[in-house]
Formats: sequence, C-alpha cells, structure tokens
Amino acid sequence: MQTFFPYKKLKDLGKKEENKELFIHSLTALIVRLGGAGAAFFMNVVIARYLGATEAGYFFLAVSITTVLASIGRIGADQTILKYVGIHSAMSEWSEMHGMMRKMMSWTYIPLLIITALVCVFSKQISVYGFHKAQLQWPLFWASLSMPFFAGYNVHGMALQGLKKVFFSVTVLKILTPVFLIIMALILSPRDSSYASIYYTTACFLNLVLGYFWWHKYAPPAANKVKANTAELWQSSWPLWITSMMQQLTIWGGQLIAGFFLAPDKIAQLAIARNTSALVVFILMAVNNVSAPRFAAMYRKGEMNKLKNYARNSTLLMTVIALPVTLIIWFFPSQIMSLFGKDFTEGIWYLRIISIGQFINVITGSVSSLLIMSGHEKDLKNLRLINGALAIVLAIVLTAYFGALGSAISTAVATASFNLMAVRQVKKRLGFNTMSLFGL
Repeated sequence: MQTFFPYKKLKDLGKKEENKELFIHSLTALIVRLGGAGAAFFMNVVIARYLGATEAGYFFLAVSITTVLASIGRIGADQTILKYVGIHSAMSEWSEMHGMMRKMMSWTYIPLLIITALVCVFSKQISVYGFHKAQLQWPLFWASLSMPFFAGYNVHGMALQGLKKVFFSVTVLKILTPVFLIIMALILSPRDSSYASIYYTTACFLNLVLGYFWWHKYAPPAANKVKANTAELWQSSWPLWITSMMQQLTIWGGQLIAGFFLAPDKIAQLAIARNTSALVVFILMAVNNVSAPRFAAMYRKGEMNKLKNYARNSTLLMTVIALPVTLIIWFFPSQIMSLFGKDFTEGIWYLRIISIGQFINVITGSVSSLLIMSGHEKDLKNLRLINGALAIVLAIVLTAYFGALGSAISTAVATASFNLMAVRQVKKRLGFNTMSLFGL
C-alpha cells in the first residue's frame, strides 16, 4: 500500500548517479536563492518601516505597474534567451549564441524605450484617471525610468542561467536590486514613495551594470560574427511574449486591480503578503535556475527517460523544502506581518491565502520551464491566455465584492489553476506527470 508521502522515493533519490548534478547545483542555487529571498524580505521590511502603509502602497503600486509594462516591452526575450543560450552553450556554438543575444537585445530595447517615454509623459493622467490616486504620479514617474534597466538585468540574468552560472544568475535576478535599495534606504532614509522610487530605479541601473559585466566575462567569445535566424527566434519569442504578459497579469493582476478599488494602505498590505509568500516558491526558482538549460539539452538529445526522472526528482526535492516554509507562514502569520509594522498586521489572512497558491505552484514542479525548453511555447501561451483572463475576471469580481481579501483569493486561485493546467499539458506532450509527491 502506497503512503501519501513517498518516503522511499526520497531515500532513494540521493543514491542514483544521475541525481548528483541536481543536488550539487540545486544546493548552490538554493543557498544563493535563500540570500535573494532574505534580501527581498528585508527590503520590504525597510520600505514598510520607513514609509508606513500609505506611502508604501503608492511605491508598491508604482513598481507593480512598471513591472507589468516591462514584461510587455521585453517581447519574451528573457525566456527565449534562456532557451537558446542553453542549447548553443551545450553544443559550444558561441558565435550563434552571441548572434542570438544581439538580435534579442535589439528587439527588447526599442519598445521598452517607447513605453518608458509614454509613462513618463502621461504619469499624471495614468495616476488620476487610471487609478484615481493623484499622489501616485511622481512615484510612477520615477519608477517608470527603471523599466529599461529592469528588463536589461533580467535578460542578462537569464543568459547567465543558460550558461549554468547559477550563482551570478540568481545574484542578478533576485539579490542585487533589493540589496542596493536597502543600502540606499538605510543611508539616505526615503522621505516618501517618490524618493523610494528614485532609489529603486538607481538600484536597477546598478544591477544592469553588473549583469552586463558578468555576461561578457563568462560568455566565451564568438569566433566570427553570425547573424541570428530571425524567423526561428520570432517563432519562439512571440508565444513567450504573450505568455510573459499573461503571467504578469496572473502575478500582478490582483495588485493592479486592487490599486483601482482599494486605499493605499490595503494595497501595501496585499503587496507585503504577496512578496512574503514568495518565500514558499523560492525553492522552485532555485531549481529552475539549474534545471531549465538541462531540460532544453535533454529534450534536444532525445533523452526522454532522463528528462522525466530529472523533472520528477526535482519536484520531490522542492516539495520537501517548501512544505515547512508554508506551515510556518500558515501558523505564524501575525508574527511575520508584525515585522513590517503595526499597519500591516491586518493582512495575516492575505498572507495565508496567497501562500497556499504558491505551495501548489511548487508541488506541480517546473511545468513552465518544461514546456518552454521542449519547444511547446504555444501550449504555454494558450494556458496563460486562459489563466490571465481568469485572473483578471476573478480580481475584478472578488475585489469589488470582498475587498483586499477577495484580491488575495483571486491571486491564489489564478496561481494554482495555471500550474494544475500546465501539469496536464506536460503529461499530454511529454508523457509524464511532474507531481511526484503523489506517486503519479
């Protein structure tokens, strides 16, 4: 009789030679991701403590808006670069890799600069007529200037991930921006959300500088200049573009809709709850940093049984680590939220609810990466379109009727529903179920 939790599978996991790389590199990524999770958590504490709930609400809303807009401007470049850097580096095709990188960077910056200029010019109109919050204008203006830098360091971080430079990739993607922001806040003491947005933009710029430096340091030089296959790149990137936008709606949609319906202090409580619940999912991000380029290489070589075992073993590893974090958040939410100040203790149920959605995200495994790295970007795009629409409808209806609690519920349901649909799609396309927790 099989028990609910597969103890024997966990015991046998470390005995197989094929899992050594997963353990070693995942441990490296996990340690660095812990640093990233800690940096992001401490950044939220610092911002909340300095600004209070109302001003923090304006800051977090401005960052939410610019993050979603930056995903539009990136046209799927980060995931496309991750995929093709992983493929080309595995075959030592350095000229092709650099040609692809040049093309994707040119595609990214043209729309991003246009979007940034538009938001700067119309920040007042967006704030007053879009969100009914006149005080949002200047935080939004300054945060909008971060978009080219934010997109740039994300692209270089994903490129480093494709090279299997796990430490530098995670440092760029998750650690440097909050660390730089913390340092500036502690030294300069932001007076309000506008100052915090200025510091945030500066942190993004400094992160981009280091990301650019590390990429050029660790990427082997090209033997000759090779033009990228534009048609092939576009065929891969445009579904990922749609996917990325819909993913941002799933992640940030509740926050954006809340910005329309709710007062700034409630927006801040939701933002803190959402950001803190990311402690559950950091292990998924750590393993993805290791696994994504390997998924691409295994699939390209036709090693399907190896791909199945690697994916399922990584899911089991993630579940074991995420479960105690989820339980701590569920049973001690008041103590956690009180760290941000007395204005945030009302958000304990927001934290509990969103963390459950994130836990389901973890136990379903690296489903998005599997679909992308195996060439099924269109499947992922279709799932994101369905789920993005669901996320927006749920956010509008539930926030309108139940306020911030409804927004938290919509975020959790949207997160869980997408990952469960993706599990089914991986089973259909690749022939295996990623949810090894249940022995399926």
